[in-house]
Amino acid sequence: MLLPGWLNIRAEERAFKAYAPALWEEIVGIAEGLDVPMERAVACFGNGGLRMPTGGCSATMGGGVYGRNYDFRPRGYEARFALVQPTGSYASIGSSHQLTGRLDGMNEHGLTIGLHLVKVRPILRGLTSTLLVRRVLDSCATTAEAINLLRSLPHAMKYNYSLLDAGGAAAVIEAGAGAVVARRGDWLACTNHFQSPQLARLNPRVAHSISRLPPLENWAARALSAEQTFTALNFSASPAFHNYGNAQTLHTIVAEPARRRLLIGIGGDAAALDEDMLDVDFKLWVAGEDMPVKQLKGQLGLGRQSTQRTRVRRQFKIRI
Repeated sequence: MLLPGWLNIRAEERAFKAYAPALWEEIVGIAEGLDVPMERAVACFGNGGLRMPTGGCSATMGGGVYGRNYDFRPRGYEARFALVQPTGSYASIGSSHQLTGRLDGMNEHGLTIGLHLVKVRPILRGLTSTLLVRRVLDSCATTAEAINLLRSLPHAMKYNYSLLDAGGAAAVIEAGAGAVVARRGDWLACTNHFQSPQLARLNPRVAHSISRLPPLENWAARALSAEQTFTALNFSASPAFHNYGNAQTLHTIVAEPARRRLLIGIGGDAAALDEDMLDVDFKLWVAGEDMPVKQLKGQLGLGRQSTQRTRVRRQFKIRI
């Protein structure tokens, strides 16, 4: 493997030890386990480096329920949910991105978080979104703690982060251009643009992002149950279900943080068949009970397309 010319292992080490020391130790362990040079491990599993950009679109938070669709290109999707219980950090379950990062997830305290891309460039000095999500899951028990942590860390790109904790506290963190703004409320919805007056000027074209907000806000205000939220998001004809040909809804998660419960579905219409939706009691796993499954199947390419592309239905398997 040819390493990128910009890679500076010492600079990477300093940044990780300053902002994510436990993740640096994890990368050291990955290098040792794979028997590869540390430079290669940092390039593949470090902060940015060879990481692909990530998407993440629609979230709704209300009535103690967090629901989210993750939307992006299938070829960049790793199809892996990781359950970890590291020494010195909180146990968590989440969608893994290049092993060390997370797209979304819930930890042992019930704190649930998801990322939402607003704009990739310009890329500044700071942590990538997937590592920020992992840092929150590893070290925060409440939404208030997550807000404080995200305010203290440098952000490399413009993202929203949707949050809900076991006490029902919801927030959306908008981060960009050196500023971090927290929106709070009894219920909230989040897509792919900034809503705060401070950061709205940084938005790219946002028509599609804005058009998805009303149904999400409606579901949040109505305080749907976890099952109702899952169906609303994962139904392939849902206004929150995404199919742009190259980019589409890859998974749906719905959390009940107070119960440490997480519903997971791959692709669309997972609620139609019991075997397509995984119902996780994370308390049991933390206590030592194994997961009942190792793979979860789902269908991609469902839903109404927003571009004139050939519709292709693909079966997808995700590793647990």
